[in-house]
Amino acid sequence: MPGRRQAFPTAEFEQRVRNIQEAMAKRSIDLLLLHAPENIYYACGFQTSGYFAYQVLCVPASGAPRMLVRYLEQGNIHEYSYLKEYDTWKEGDNVIARTYDVVSSLGATDATIAIETNAWFLTTAIADQLRSRLPKAKFVSADQLVEKLRVFKSPLEIECVRRAGEIVSAEMTAATSVMKDGVAECEVAAAVHHAGILAGCEYTGLPHHIMSGYRYDVCHANWTNKKIVRGELTLLELYGCVERYHATQMRTFSIGKPAQELVDAARLVVDAQDDALAALKPGVSSKLVDSLVRGPIRTIRPDYYNRSGYSTGIGFPPKTAEWETLDFNEQSDWIVEEGMAFHMLALARGFGISETVVITKAGCERVTGTSPRDIIVI
Repeated sequence: MPGRRQAFPTAEFEQRVRNIQEAMAKRSIDLLLLHAPENIYYACGFQTSGYFAYQVLCVPASGAPRMLVRYLEQGNIHEYSYLKEYDTWKEGDNVIARTYDVVSSLGATDATIAIETNAWFLTTAIADQLRSRLPKAKFVSADQLVEKLRVFKSPLEIECVRRAGEIVSAEMTAATSVMKDGVAECEVAAAVHHAGILAGCEYTGLPHHIMSGYRYDVCHANWTNKKIVRGELTLLELYGCVERYHATQMRTFSIGKPAQELVDAARLVVDAQDDALAALKPGVSSKLVDSLVRGPIRTIRPDYYNRSGYSTGIGFPPKTAEWETLDFNEQSDWIVEEGMAFHMLALARGFGISETVVITKAGCERVTGTSPRDIIVI
């Protein structure tokens, strides 16, 4: 039986597992141990906000994966996952011993076992204990094995990103409606949360960022009780989340007419990103797209080293995206393909703008609405 709130049909999850197993075969991997919550979710739909507790999805070379979760969390398997069989551990259990039991049941104690050595929730201590408990196994790295599959979104995944984009649009509209001289950042945040949740937003991988005045230079600044006042710019970076898939949008506001030099700087940034989005289509080089943003911005901000975009999709706190896999910067060079989804951004002189897009056969589709892209004057 599928989970009561399973995000996608069982057939889609089963196809994802087969894709993972094909990638495993190419690396001669017999068993894959997934600890990253995003990769676990991608493979079987299981999710919980309690991923601070040990959990692992064991993916064999063929057949269904087997999940080991905290006993208290098993209800989330019935709620979100198609898995019929799973194992649990209870407080006081040795989770490494329980993992060994699952690996043994899969006949893989002397197999080639891949682990995510870059996963935030696979600690060095756990990795060392797994190797010690399974001395006959050959351990190899699984890094980017699942992540490289995740960058290609199915039609159902893209629909989640589109819906997340609609939520961001509702949040930005709500922010605009309360933005005025003397309003506190936290009041704007309250309006954003209210609108987002009513529109169907789940808890997001990052908090909404509200940066007024000097706080533009406080990267990823969260809202405070600081007042937003006339004569300063306010940058909002808002998130929508549907079935753990994220869309992000940045917009910049001014209480009162901004100085002409700021208007001109904002227009340069917008034009640069417009050119990049126009070029963003299947077959284009990521480095070329990045240069279309970076080149113009460096004429007014020579120290512009920030990425100009990155892959987005499944996110659990503390992140919303997949920038470790696909990143638009001046060093990386890879080819954009149909089915990818990106958060594209550009910033300079107190101004910032961004859109979430999906790549179709026709090119770049914006999913974050049509709010004004220049400075929004209140």
